Amino acid sequence: MKRLLLSTITATAMLGTGCAATSGPHGASSGLPLGDASGEPLRVEGTSITGPNSALSISGDAMRGRYRSHPLSLEWDYQKLTGSVGAQPAHLELAEGDDTRVWGSFGGMPVDLTEDGTWLHGRVGRCAYALKREGDGLQGMRDCGGSLERDIALSFPQQLASRPVGERAALMTLMLVSTQAPEVVPRVGISSNAAIETGIRTRGRCGSY
Repeated sequence: MKRLLLSTITATAMLGTGCAATSGPHGASSGLPLGDASGEPLRVEGTSITGPNSALSISGDAMRGRYRSHPLSLEWDYQKLTGSVGAQPAHLELAEGDDTRVWGSFGGMPVDLTEDGTWLHGRVGRCAYALKREGDGLQGMRDCGGSLERDIALSFPQQLASRPVGERAALMTLMLVSTQAPEVVPRVGISSNAAIETGIRTRGRCGSY
């Protein structure tokens, strides 16, 4: 009788421990990370994208919700992405072949990106990137107005990289917009392009959102 009672108590304790372990850390870490944790850390779970100040949802060929207290509304097809971020328009041209090309503006920021499955390079706002895929992330360099960083690491899991081109372009741009960039003093008088860049307003990020 004592042996049966001891076995019952042990089994109950083990079941209780297992439930606690499952409902704790697993629930807190659900979804796929997007970008890094220094700016607006985002997680993608199915058709939902959440962050400390963001709540977005994907429905068909559209993304809507709130991104950092700004209303966001985007829609896309295989050739373009249009909409708005806050009070600023978004218009990106899309081209997919041996690589994927995304260019235009996103919430008032210039965008020009090329991704070929191995490399992602180009510019968002004042920051230029050269990133190589490593597993479920991207690693490489970033230059934001003269401040070169050689050890950038961003999350962009393969599950997201395989989504349709319009959705992928939206996620890829959000990833870079959400990434913290260093404060820099813009260079003046180096070239015409650099002089143009000094007129871009910065708030310690790649963009102003």
